[in-house]
Amino acid sequence: MKYFFHGILFSLFCLTGLQPVYTQTNIDSLEVALQIEKNPVEKTIILLSLTKEFMSVNQEKALEYANEALEYSVKSGYREGELRSLNFLGELYKDKTEITKAMDCAIKAETLAEQLDNPLQKLSAIYTLGNIYAKLGNFEKSSEIYYKCLRLNEDINDPVLNVRILNSFGYVNHNLNNYDKALDFYFKALNKSKEIGYSEGIAKGLNNVAAIYGIKGDNQKVSKYLSEAIALNIKEHKDESLAMNFHNLGYNFQVLKEYDSALYYLNKSYELYQKLNDAASVIYSKTALAEFYFEVGDTEKCKEIAEESLKGARQYGLKRYLLSSSELLSKVYFLENDSLKGYKYQVLALLMKDSINIKKSQTKLSALEQQYEVDSIAQKRQIAQKRRNLIVIILVTSLIFIIIIIILMLSRMRIKARSVELENDKLEMSLELRNKELTSNVMSIMKKNNSLWQIARKLKSIQKEAVKDETKMAIRKITKELNKAAKDEQWEEFELRFNQTHSDFYDNLLDKYPKLTPQELRLCAFLRLNMTTKEISELTGQRTSTIEMARTRLRKKLNITNTQTNLVAFLTKI
Repeated sequence: MKYFFHGILFSLFCLTGLQPVYTQTNIDSLEVALQIEKNPVEKTIILLSLTKEFMSVNQEKALEYANEALEYSVKSGYREGELRSLNFLGELYKDKTEITKAMDCAIKAETLAEQLDNPLQKLSAIYTLGNIYAKLGNFEKSSEIYYKCLRLNEDINDPVLNVRILNSFGYVNHNLNNYDKALDFYFKALNKSKEIGYSEGIAKGLNNVAAIYGIKGDNQKVSKYLSEAIALNIKEHKDESLAMNFHNLGYNFQVLKEYDSALYYLNKSYELYQKLNDAASVIYSKTALAEFYFEVGDTEKCKEIAEESLKGARQYGLKRYLLSSSELLSKVYFLENDSLKGYKYQVLALLMKDSINIKKSQTKLSALEQQYEVDSIAQKRQIAQKRRNLIVIILVTSLIFIIIIIILMLSRMRIKARSVELENDKLEMSLELRNKELTSNVMSIMKKNNSLWQIARKLKSIQKEAVKDETKMAIRKITKELNKAAKDEQWEEFELRFNQTHSDFYDNLLDKYPKLTPQELRLCAFLRLNMTTKEISELTGQRTSTIEMARTRLRKKLNITNTQTNLVAFLTKI
């Protein structure tokens, strides 16, 4: 009895109020009016009426009218029409298992309903989102949304909406195997439908109650409730509900081993679902047929249909039907002693079980139910003034909390910025100190070298007064060596200390300006140390005019000629 009503497909329909059953005369009148009407707003209203009429009898036609209504409402700026069109489209796309489109329409509808302050249409959009998640087998998410719908409907107080939400909770518990709880919800929905004279809700409630009794093995009650449901749905021309009734009745006959009747009703259900073009329902119906053929021993037919069901479930991302089909195929192949394929589908089934995580969903659902009951009791005890006070307290507390967070964040940012600033100051001071040390060292070398040059000049004077050629040559040699030693030591010492302080300066400079000569690089280094022209002249032994000309040529090579850019500042940024 594994597949009996395992994913019962009662209609999760759009929450737009009672759905009247129009006669063909009504439809003809609406379509004639549509052709005559020129006003886009009135045209939209007619299109929406036609959409509602065809929702449960011809979904393709309903989808066509809903899209046309959306187009006219957008063009004319009729936002209420746009809102209703989006809600219809969300429900229709959900039934066709076009999940992305359904989700997009429902989310847009919820946003627009919020803007237009339309609580009924907002609830319709949110409920459609719950139905979408339920269709995908995400019962944890759908339950959260249904509880939200119950709270919203407490203010709206629409009995039809209440019936549909109760049925939705029955559906969730049904699929999570909480059958007693599901039956309780279904009976609540059925009794409420009878109370308000809601025929569609009565028919669906009868079907749902029959489904639970079928699982419990009470076939007499199954037949009783299904017979009542079928009679109502035939009268109302509800093909979708009839498809469910036939499916459930077929399985009831299967349980009773009346296989001819079982196959007849299962096939009628499958044909109706194909006609309705509901992909998820078709896949579910195929799985049930495959299970039937397995039970009667026709394994070839079983494999053929189960493979089709598996393929469709993969295409639409329907994990629960992937689980059902893979489990069934695993059993068939193990029965045929094809262990390789049997294990293949068994592994797939295990993966699907892990993904669905039914146990976790049951726990979450129970917690949500308890929370809702607590919230409901608390809300009934509160008077309007207390509710307003609570809202004010929450808002003020939230505001204070947000302000505290902002202050803490700003304080943290200031501390961090101050820390960075101090670190940068420290680095700048360190660099400035090293620059001073380097400049001082260079000046010290200059004084030392100046002393050597003075000695060299005195030796030259002595050389002129010397008599012997050997003495003159010796003095000349010593003078030359003194000059060379002074010059080499000067630049070697400078280059070494400069690179220690500004390790990447030369590399960065050459990377940007590769045509600079060694003399120009050295001049850049002097300027980077903020040395004056006079100091550079004293260090290099060149005239100040020569240094000024070199600076002019350097500006040209650095592409800052005819600009107000300071050369020293420019080099500091390299």
